[in-house]
Amino acid sequence: MDQFDVCPLRERPEQLVVVIQHDIADDLATRVVAPLSDAAHRRLITRLRIPVELYQGSFVIQIDRLAAVARSELAPAVANLADDERRIKDALDLLFFGV
Repeated sequence: MDQFDVCPLRERPEQLVVVIQHDIADDLATRVVAPLSDAAHRRLITRLRIPVELYQGSFVIQIDRLAAVARSELAPAVANLADDERRIKDALDLLFFGV
């Protein structure tokens, strides 16, 4: 799977996550991901929770809820958010470096 791929979790296919980890670390058994939540249930912190549109509907990337999951827990990608790379990186900068 590639960076910014959107994947369902195998055990909970209704839960989508976006792969944040760069492809350079592809040999690792885990992936750093951020969950997506339904936009209707969001509490938007503008730069940390990024609204995105997928064919499945409106979602929010919850950068403040990063997690490492086993690669085997991720189902095949259903979308890719590479077009949102700058906003995702800006949110990571805010979360980790305060900028």
